Amino acid sequence: MWFLISGILFGTIAGMGMGGGIILIPVLTVFLGVDQQGAQGLNLLCFLPMAGFALFSHIKHKRVDFSWAIALGLGGLAGSLLGAYLAGLMKNEVLGKIFGGLLILLGGWRAFGQISNMIKKKKSKANQSCCNPEK
Repeated sequence: MWFLISGILFGTIAGMGMGGGIILIPVLTVFLGVDQQGAQGLNLLCFLPMAGFALFSHIKHKRVDFSWAIALGLGGLAGSLLGAYLAGLMKNEVLGKIFGGLLILLGGWRAFGQISNMIKKKKSKANQSCCNPEK
């Protein structure tokens, strides 16, 4: 039952193009007892059909730039082969720490971007209110 619920949540996030593995892998490893390599393998296997359906929808709504997609796809293919090879060489604990570290880095990067945007907006508002002759 928990696998089904996890899959629904993962599929919804993946369908929006946000990488549902960010949710699925921690749920599988922390709550459902799957080892890190197994969780990453399940994530990839589950992602294939969901990506196809999501891609169809995005193409239908003309949200896909095929010239960029081809270049990114070729680079991603090469990177995925290298990543799969390296993941197979690593112990589950090391792979889990790398995955967790990447999530922390991405979260920090995103938070920094949000804070930076808020500061810019506040400065822009302050400059407009103090220097705008119409007010």
